[in-house]
Amino acid sequence: MIDSTYGILYDENMIARVNFEWRKKDEPDTSAEFYIRTALKAAGYTVGHIAIQGVWDEDKPKIPGGKWDADRLPHEEIAT
Repeated sequence: MIDSTYGILYDENMIARVNFEWRKKDEPDTSAEFYIRTALKAAGYTVGHIAIQGVWDEDKPKIPGGKWDADRLPHEEIAT
């Protein structure tokens, strides 16, 4: 099935891609998988496998949610 409104191709299962940026100075005490799974479950979704790419202190766009293909800054410069 194709949802032309959003350009999403799916069958009976939905697959989502989430950009999750860690912008605090210190390493998280809980995994990114936990935060994402908790948020999705709180929104009423059933959550299966979560695959994470990247690390918490990688370079990020200057503006939260900014384009990842743009210039990036070191984590230490943009973290709060």
